[in-house]
Amino acid sequence: MKKQLSFTGNSRGFILPYVLFIIAIALIIITASINMYQNEIQITNNQIDQLKIETLIQMARTTFKEELLLGKEMNSNPVYYQFPYGYVQVDYIELDEKEYHLFFNITTDSEATFTITNRLHLE
Repeated sequence: MKKQLSFTGNSRGFILPYVLFIIAIALIIITASINMYQNEIQITNNQIDQLKIETLIQMARTTFKEELLLGKEMNSNPVYYQFPYGYVQVDYIELDEKEYHLFFNITTDSEATFTITNRLHLE
């Protein structure tokens, strides 16, 4: 008769590899979940910054338009606005009496920056 090896004949010899395999799978799953959670936090922060930037653009554009409609003299170019979410620098070019080309430089309170151009038609 052939002699059987002790680790194949005894089922208790296979417990350690199974346990190690299950632990490795569990660690991989936990690590992947932590990385996904960190990515979600970063995505959320970027979306909050984008929302702040869009709000600052609308607030600065509306304030600039109201000042023009009220007849406020625009002596300085650029015009600076400070809002709760950050600062906006508006450079403008008067194309004609009722039309302006606006350049927005936005800096949020979390130091995110953004630059955009816009055209303003007064009615």
